[in-house]
Amino acid sequence: MDDSLMSMTDLSTIDQRTQDLQRQIKTAKGHERLLKAHLASLNTTSTSDDTRARIAVLELEKDELIQRLEELRSGRINAVSTAEERERVDRELDDWTKKAKSRKEIFMELWAFVLDGLPEGKTKGQIWEEIGLESEGDEESHDTEVD
Repeated sequence: MDDSLMSMTDLSTIDQRTQDLQRQIKTAKGHERLLKAHLASLNTTSTSDDTRARIAVLELEKDELIQRLEELRSGRINAVSTAEERERVDRELDDWTKKAKSRKEIFMELWAFVLDGLPEGKTKGQIWEEIGLESEGDEESHDTEVD
């Protein structure tokens, strides 16, 4: 027999090694997916200092809104009294509408990252239900299977 030819035993050994490596790759990819999901959750959590600062800002906004509401309820000021104020209010509404749209787009991008780390075979609706999210009437838009 020629030394350049491989024996059947050698071929079988190489084939077995290839199958073992393919299993290891599959396991490593699953582990990578879990680690990516964990990293994404770590990246989205804020620090205690950030949370405290945000709470302080929100408390100030809340106090201002309560004061404004009390003034409106007491009748001391009109909600919208002049044409200039009405225009200002309309501009503010437009600004807040744009901000809401932008936030929704950001959420949808982040949601896409979340879906990358989730198990296959679940629908987006099932995932939303499991984590307690509610939508604004577009249940059909998140009821497809995760890719």
